[in-house]
This record gives sequence, C-alpha cells and structure tokens, in this order.
Amino acid sequence: MSDDIIKFENVNFVYPKCKKNALIDINLSIKKGEFLAVMGSNGSGKTTFCKLINGIIPHLCGGSLKGTVTVDGKRTDESSVPQLALKVGMVLDDPEAQIFTSTVRDEAAFGPENFLLPLQEINERVKSALCAVGLSGFESRAPATLSGGEKQRLSIAAALAMKGDILVLDEPLCRLDPQGAQEVMSVLKDIRTQYQITIIMTSHDSEKMAEFADRVCILNNGKIAALDTAEKIFANSALLEENGVRGLTRKDAEEDKRALIFSAKIRGVPEVRNSRTDFAISVNNFCYSYSNGIRIENINVDIMENDFAAIIGGNGCGKTTLLKNITGLLRPCEGEIYIRGRNTKELSVSDISKEAGFVMQNPDAQLFCDSVFNEIAFALKNMRLPKAEIKKRVQDAMETVGLDDAGVFPHILNRADRTKTIIACVIAMGCKILIFDEIDVGNDYLGNLKIMNIAKDLHSKGFTIIFITHNMALVDKYAHRLIKMERNGIVSDWRRK
Repeated sequence: MSDDIIKFENVNFVYPKCKKNALIDINLSIKKGEFLAVMGSNGSGKTTFCKLINGIIPHLCGGSLKGTVTVDGKRTDESSVPQLALKVGMVLDDPEAQIFTSTVRDEAAFGPENFLLPLQEINERVKSALCAVGLSGFESRAPATLSGGEKQRLSIAAALAMKGDILVLDEPLCRLDPQGAQEVMSVLKDIRTQYQITIIMTSHDSEKMAEFADRVCILNNGKIAALDTAEKIFANSALLEENGVRGLTRKDAEEDKRALIFSAKIRGVPEVRNSRTDFAISVNNFCYSYSNGIRIENINVDIMENDFAAIIGGNGCGKTTLLKNITGLLRPCEGEIYIRGRNTKELSVSDISKEAGFVMQNPDAQLFCDSVFNEIAFALKNMRLPKAEIKKRVQDAMETVGLDDAGVFPHILNRADRTKTIIACVIAMGCKILIFDEIDVGNDYLGNLKIMNIAKDLHSKGFTIIFITHNMALVDKYAHRLIKMERNGIVSDWRRK
C-alpha cells in the first residue's frame, strides 16, 4: 500500500476568463509526514497549487481543472471543502482574509465548534493551539487589535485546532518578525514529529526552507521547474537564480546582519538627537493608546533630510502605529510630531500627504481606480491642477518607478507593480518623504529588489526614505540607519559609518 497522502496527476488548471494556464502538467506525490516547500516567483502558481489540495479549487474558484488531485485516496473534485477540512488545514498569506470572529478564542474554536465537538475537547484544542503559536493570554482580545504578525499566528492556531493530517501554509511567515518566524517553524517541526502531520508550505524564505523542508518544488510559469531534496535544490545557485529564488546567505554574512541588527557596532555609530532643525520628521515624547489598553509611549526620534532609515522591532511593538500617526491617519494622545518644522496637530491629512507619502503593506488597500493613469492622477485632479501638468506628473512618476502601461487595470498587475503604482502616486504628489510599511510582505525576492532599488534611486536624488521591515537582508543591503523600536521607546538607533 502506498504511503503517498497527496497526489497530483496530469493536473492543468486555468482560472475563469483567463487564457493562460495557472498550472501546467503537474505530476507530484507527497508522502505522509513529509515537509514539502513550494517556491518560485510571484505568479508561478504556488497559491493555486495550495488551493487545489483543500478543494477551494475548483469548488469555490471555478475555472477549468483537468487531471486529478487526491488527498488520502479521495479525489478533491469529488469531495466538498468541509469534508476536506477534516483532513487539510489551510493558512493563507493574508490573515485578514480568514479571520472574522470577535475574539481570539472564538477564532481558534470556530472549526472544532462547527464539527460539534465536546466543549472540553474544543477548549483543550484552543488552549494547545494558542500556546503553540505564542498567543496564550490573548483569548479575549479582538482580532482587529492584533498586529499583522499576531493575526498570522492566529490563523495558524485556527488551522492547528482542527488537528488534520495535512497542514497547507501559503506564505505564513511573511508578516512575522524573525523571532516569531523561528517560533512558528519550531512549532511546525514539533507537531510534525509528534503527530506525523504532512506540511506543504509556500515561502520566499530560503534559509527556513533549507533548514526545515525535506523536498523543494520550484514552480515557474505554472510548471515544475525542479523537484528534489532541499540540500540539492539550494546547492544549485544557477537553478535558483533562473527561477527567481533567493540563494542561501553565507554564514559569515548572516552573522554580519545579526551584528548590524542587535548591536550595529561593527558597521555604525549611535545616532545622537540634537537641536538642529534640518530634519524631515521629529517625534517628541510620542504616546498613543488603543481602547484595549495597548499603549505605545516615550518615542523620541528625529529623521534627518535624506535619511535612509529602517525601523525594526517585534510584532505589535507599534511600528505601523507610529507611521500612521506621522501621516495623520491617527493622532497622538500625547507628545508632538513635526514634519519639516510644522506640528502635525495643525495640519490636515491632505496637508501631510503633500509632504510625506505613505505606502501601505497591502497595495490593494490603496488602489481603487480603473487604470494606472487615473490612479496616479486622482489626487492631482482633486488639487485642481491643469491637465497638462497632471499628465506630465503622471508620466514622470511612471518613468521613475518603471511602469509603462498607463491604461492597464491596476489590480491585474503583479504585486510589485501594484506597489510601484502606489509609489508613483505619492511621487506625483510632490512628496519628498516616502514611508514604506513592510512593502516586502507578499513580494518575491526579485520584486523586493525592484522596489528597494527604486527607493535607493530616489534617495540618491534627495528623497528621505523610511521603511519598516522584518527582512534583515533588505536592512543590510539598503539601510543607512537602523532604528529598533519597542512599545516603551526607541531602544537603539545606529547610523552606518
């Protein structure tokens, strides 16, 4: 009897109204208890691959499926999604697409409750799952009050609470800080060992996949470009480069990054606050309190003109909260924030947006027009600028970020190009301060380099760049200054020599 728990046989799939197949001639078997990493650039078919395992495709997505996918001997096209949920737990790359209950406890309990399990067993499963992902004590919290990384952990906990034989995770680490990512991987390693759970994970994190995966499947334009042991895959640098997968960081370079992050003494000197007025942003005794009692306080930092600063810190430490207060989306409870010497308390969001452009983690939250041109021109039209000036600003901004199709619908662009569109919007507004909130999340390796190279080019032209990230390779490659933040203050602030 075969010990294969998942089989893809001659699988081809095309989404509705699409001419190009998302997956082409996929033949693959996954053994019970195996850890398979699925890698490749954005658009290569990784998420489609995952959705076929739990029946979301074809039952909920439509489209045309040829070939068969079997899970524990049963064809997914002949089994309902609820039936498959008993076997397959799914964690998507965007936790907000999965979370919909009012408390952390209810979210983790939702699946077991729907299968009418005894209350005691539900409580035990919830307790175990939340503990596994580091959310013990969060049971009564509303999911909306969690950070992006905490929401991702909650999604994983909800899947773990189902205690299926298979766990499918689509970029589950992308919103986690390094410690959180390592903790989740350790949890997955433990439950795999203890329960022989089969794990399929998509990821751009080469180091983690090399460490934890048994085999790696690289997809390219919907086809399997390579399938082998993790050791053999990551030893082939030409294969990785050809398929847009980042190679492994040399150990000594990894140590350099850790030194930069946690002490920075090797690469830089501590930043000293002073009374100079040539700053782009000044944050003084900043405090912000949420209604649930979470409080960010004692934040003091100056961002000088033409800084290229990275802000790091654990999930939930207040990084995004600080940026939202700088850009006027939130307002400080205490303290002052100045942009080029002007107190934001005296400025409208519109006024601030002309000085500081905010590029959010999810570009789709900022895109709402029917073409790239109209998206970039939207704010300019509201400013009642002449048509000729609007056209010139849009063209210049598109050229700066490397976009060439003004008429395309923004939402059909790949993630990197959607982010480029938002950057073009704020450049067209005339902003000289650009603030990026984890824009590397959800982007592949090459996409991240494209975005950060745009930031590097703008910095060379005099722009001030601030970016939040958990991607320490980007910090090491691009940042001139490193600011580490906790809820109760800035704990370190270093500048490269």
